[in-house]
Amino acid sequence: MQIDCRNLECPQPVLETKKALESLPEDAVLEVLVNSVASHQNVLRFAKNSGYETRESTNGDTTTITIVKGYACEIAQEADKKEGFCDKTLFLKDDKVGEGELGGKLMVGFLKSVLEQDTLPKRIVCVNKAVFLTTAPEDSPVMQTLKALADKGVEIYSCGVCLEFYKLQDELKVGMIGNAYGTIEMLLQSEDVISL
Repeated sequence: MQIDCRNLECPQPVLETKKALESLPEDAVLEVLVNSVASHQNVLRFAKNSGYETRESTNGDTTTITIVKGYACEIAQEADKKEGFCDKTLFLKDDKVGEGELGGKLMVGFLKSVLEQDTLPKRIVCVNKAVFLTTAPEDSPVMQTLKALADKGVEIYSCGVCLEFYKLQDELKVGMIGNAYGTIEMLLQSEDVISL
């Protein structure tokens, strides 16, 4: 089976992929056509996190993601068992905590404080203006802190629609491109969500 998810806005490619996989019998093969970086990464991550085997090929601006239903991926099952992490999500909606210069300093201070904790949140999700954090200059304090958190194993996601809206899709320097479906799934499955 093949579905065409080209030119669909987030989270539609993931939702269409999920719906198609649910309709297929075990050991079936699904081909998903996408033509944006965000859709490519989101569909691929959804399939892998669901435990499916994936392959991909590119022809021009179209990527075909082949998903084999029924393949059990043990890596996906073990990914949730990291020591030193709590099942919490840090949900960031802005690049500041409050307003102006002080708000920017507070955000850096909070993120640095997270970095120093014995137990880290499992993930950080950036939406709206918070995507300016994951696209900040390499030498900025916020980027250095986010990269240190990623190096320690914290998953960092930036909203793909938000990156595109602010024309930052090619500026992402840390973490992965996320989508609305994946974000809601993470928030609902988290033990707790901390919003700044």
